[in-house]
Amino acid sequence: MRTRVSNALLFIVAVLLAANLVQPLFQTVPAHADDHEGGDMALTGSGASAFLVKGSQVYYIKFETQFESIRIYGPEEIEN
Repeated sequence: MRTRVSNALLFIVAVLLAANLVQPLFQTVPAHADDHEGGDMALTGSGASAFLVKGSQVYYIKFETQFESIRIYGPEEIEN
């Protein structure tokens, strides 16, 4: 009787460990853009909005948590 219970518990532990190893294969991961040479840029913001300045262009980025989306407005040219 004891070996049957021990074998059942070992089987459950083995299944849980296997599930833990396989879990990352089914999770979503963010996609990253290819790295390429670009100009200097700066990112600043707070809360649900941010500004991105790259070269002489500025972008306005708005994070909408209600709809789980990101809106990017721009580019707008910066006047000297």
